[in-house]
Amino acid sequence: MKSEELLKLTASEPLTLEQEYQMQISWWEDNDKCTFIVLDKARWMSGSCTEEDCMVGDVNLFLIDSEDLSMAEIEIMIAEPGYRGKGFGKEVTMMMMYYGVTQLQITKFQAKINLENTISIAMFRNMHFEEVSISHAFQEVTLQLMVDNCRKDWLLEQMNWVKEEKYSEMKQRLEGDIQSAFVQQQ
Repeated sequence: MKSEELLKLTASEPLTLEQEYQMQISWWEDNDKCTFIVLDKARWMSGSCTEEDCMVGDVNLFLIDSEDLSMAEIEIMIAEPGYRGKGFGKEVTMMMMYYGVTQLQITKFQAKINLENTISIAMFRNMHFEEVSISHAFQEVTLQLMVDNCRKDWLLEQMNWVKEEKYSEMKQRLEGDIQSAFVQQQ
């Protein structure tokens, strides 16, 4: 990630290519991390570009307490400026929370956000996250959401359209649909 704006908003440091590769290996091997890559669905479904060209960001969960696996830190990054402010961040954050609640039994989410990232802070507050602390040294606010039965029911209702499907199966199905459409056009 080379964008100064993203580095600042995500409180990240620039990495060398070797460090990026090591981070990818860590994400693949570590059991305490979960990531979803955010794609522009319309572009991806059109079949007119590669997955990499459809990437707009990511959303992550970190299991931050080995003694309490019901708690996770959540973070979102919409890297492509043209996709910000259009609901992608909220949608994929809720999808990750849905996954965390239904598949990992998460009952408490925390989000640590740069104090200058007012849009992200507002998004999490609109999803009922509450402020638990501010670190002036790190220039970040920690927001938290306890997932009681009422909030769980609300989340399940909001995400009732979500269908979990293996990526490899979905990709194969999509490629078959594109091939069929191409053959029909001829």
